[in-house]
Amino acid sequence: MVADHLPNAVGGLPDGTPERPASSMPYPAVNNLPPPRATTVLTDAETKKLESDLVAARNRAAEAAAKPAADADKPAGDADKP
Repeated sequence: MVADHLPNAVGGLPDGTPERPASSMPYPAVNNLPPPRATTVLTDAETKKLESDLVAARNRAAEAAAKPAADADKPAGDADKP
């Protein structure tokens, strides 16, 4: 490559750069497809169960996040009174 022989000051490779390999790397095999998956697609019942589980988990997380916020809005008690 031309950049291998240029000084660093004019855009060449910096000192300590490893040498390039003697032969170029082969291109990736773009036409080789992975083997088919061993798993199957979820059934409608499994899909509905997973969706309901996710909704329930989301609702529990929302309730847990709202609980500390509601506690923060409450007055601290009678400690502020003289």
